[in-house]
Amino acid sequence: MSKVFAIYPLDKSNSTSFLNRIHTFETRMLKDAWHCYKVHFSDDDHQKCIAESSDSHFVLFMGHGGETQLHGACGRFGEMSMNNIAAQENSDFYDKEVFIDAGNLSSFRGKIFFCFSCNSNKNSTKSLARLSKSCGIESFVGFGNIPTDYIEGETFSKRCIAIYKGKIIKIIKYSIYYAVENSETVDQLVRIINLLTTKEIQKLRTQKPFHGIDAVIEQLYKFKDEIKVFGNRYSKII
Repeated sequence: MSKVFAIYPLDKSNSTSFLNRIHTFETRMLKDAWHCYKVHFSDDDHQKCIAESSDSHFVLFMGHGGETQLHGACGRFGEMSMNNIAAQENSDFYDKEVFIDAGNLSSFRGKIFFCFSCNSNKNSTKSLARLSKSCGIESFVGFGNIPTDYIEGETFSKRCIAIYKGKIIKIIKYSIYYAVENSETVDQLVRIINLLTTKEIQKLRTQKPFHGIDAVIEQLYKFKDEIKVFGNRYSKII
């Protein structure tokens, strides 16, 4: 049984390939304590992933999502309208828009669910974070907006996004590693994330300025300040 079970839906449409750096690092550092399930383009594989997570106490979701649902694997043309049967036959058109939601969240009962996904920190009536308590999840960690895709017209440039992504991946991979190695609690894990983010902000402040540096720093402040814990924040990761 691995100490950490990571759920990583493959996405060829809205790229999440940068998240694979977390997997590569933890595989090298945590070895057998880390298991990453790369979810492929079929409904059966999504169900198999959830079933295999049952033996681990700490579940880390890495992928797209939002307040009320987390997305699964998405093929190259997954966002195009396509008959469901046809999509199952051609992985290029596969799109599991709803992977984890209110209907199957209870599959993670008794676990720590670390949701590294945009807007998973919302405390609304139908949000996964709010529902996690009634579903029996021991501790749910949610994040605010994580701007990793360029949006036309926004002031956060492609260069700034690339720098920002590099920083948050570094922060998350080392935070998970330190927390698992030292058998930390959820609260201590969040404190580590805050500490490492603050260090990265200080590094930016002391290096040679570049166009957009203030925007990157602002987003890093939001990254750490918007993390929320629902449930038992003193639950031990392992």
